[in-house]
Amino acid sequence: MDWRRGPAATDPRSLLRWWLGPLWSPATWRAAGYLLAGLFAATLWFALTVTVFAVSLPLVLVGLGVPLVVASLGLVGALSTVERHRAGWVTDPIPPRPLASSTGQGRVASMRVRWGDPDRWRQVGFQLLGIFLAVLTLGGAIVAWGLTGANIGGLVTERRAGVVIAQSLFVVALLGAAPRATQALAELHVRVTGWFLGPDRIAALEAELAEEEQRRREIVDAVAAERHRIERNLHDGAQQRLVALGLDLGMAAMKLPDDPEAARELVEAAQEKARTSLGELRMIGRGLHPAILEDRGLDAALSSVIADAPVAIELDVPATLRLSPTVEETAYFVAAEAVTNIVKHSEARTASIRVAHEDNRLTMVVHDDGRGGADPNIGSGLAGMAARVRAADGRFDCSSPAGGPTVLTVELPTTPGGAGD
Repeated sequence: MDWRRGPAATDPRSLLRWWLGPLWSPATWRAAGYLLAGLFAATLWFALTVTVFAVSLPLVLVGLGVPLVVASLGLVGALSTVERHRAGWVTDPIPPRPLASSTGQGRVASMRVRWGDPDRWRQVGFQLLGIFLAVLTLGGAIVAWGLTGANIGGLVTERRAGVVIAQSLFVVALLGAAPRATQALAELHVRVTGWFLGPDRIAALEAELAEEEQRRREIVDAVAAERHRIERNLHDGAQQRLVALGLDLGMAAMKLPDDPEAARELVEAAQEKARTSLGELRMIGRGLHPAILEDRGLDAALSSVIADAPVAIELDVPATLRLSPTVEETAYFVAAEAVTNIVKHSEARTASIRVAHEDNRLTMVVHDDGRGGADPNIGSGLAGMAARVRAADGRFDCSSPAGGPTVLTVELPTTPGGAGD
């Protein structure tokens, strides 16, 4: 029973079980062990920190102590790691606070980075102040349990009935309050430790904001690239063919009275240009929301994507799968763009698209046996796919060694209890 949520019922027995529940909860005794071990650990860490810096800092004045101080900072970092993991006794282990990296720099530069990193000195401050935190939190728990024990002892020797009843009620109150106080003090100890040694929440929010801004830029770039692709294909392909189609029909009309056979050939050429233009328009339209996706779902929409492909493409999609519009549009766009790349660039003989949905995640794997060498950092196709997937909080992975095969893996989260379920 969770004592923070209150009793499940209001009858006296339920109230008593709820109030005394923390007394035999493992969390209480883990918290007590955390506080007790924390005093011994803090005392040892304090002694080690004071000793190593008492030896190394004076030597800085004569130019010999900087390497020793850097080594001392490394020791403090190791002690801080122990404290972060020890927090797992009470809650979750505290994640590390990012420190200034000295990788790839020279020895002198590396020492300067470590020496000048304020977060490393923050660890030193915790090791020096941790003993006072341990004394305060453990002392509070000792007072709570000591008061409880004293009243239990007084209850044993008390003979007056009225006092016994009143003191019994007080002991019951203390037996519920002491473990709660122990857990609260342990959580306070963890919170203060996390403030010193854990990640900076403001810095984490700034990093998250920067990631969102990067994601927004990727979306804007992907939309711009898609618009340029449509404009270029319309101008260079379909528009030119439609102009030629109009010329053929005009010439056919002129030749029809005098040379019906030539007019017939021009009309047949115009028909072929019309079919080709329709095919190009369908290719240009990929990436836009097709009506078939909304009406009949992902299975039918992906089937239309591979219907006219000159490469044999196997499709495996659950027939009854319906997801949110964002997820379906993203999956459709990636599949359509992947099929376009397979047809234009891969020289593949066979390919496959496999879609699965489980644990509130849609997974789509596109495979082809082509020549490989696809690079998301070159060209806008794969980069656009990756940006669309990341915009939907998904994961995009491309494996395409030279010689093939190429495997695109997309994972998209779906909302529990929503349209995707």
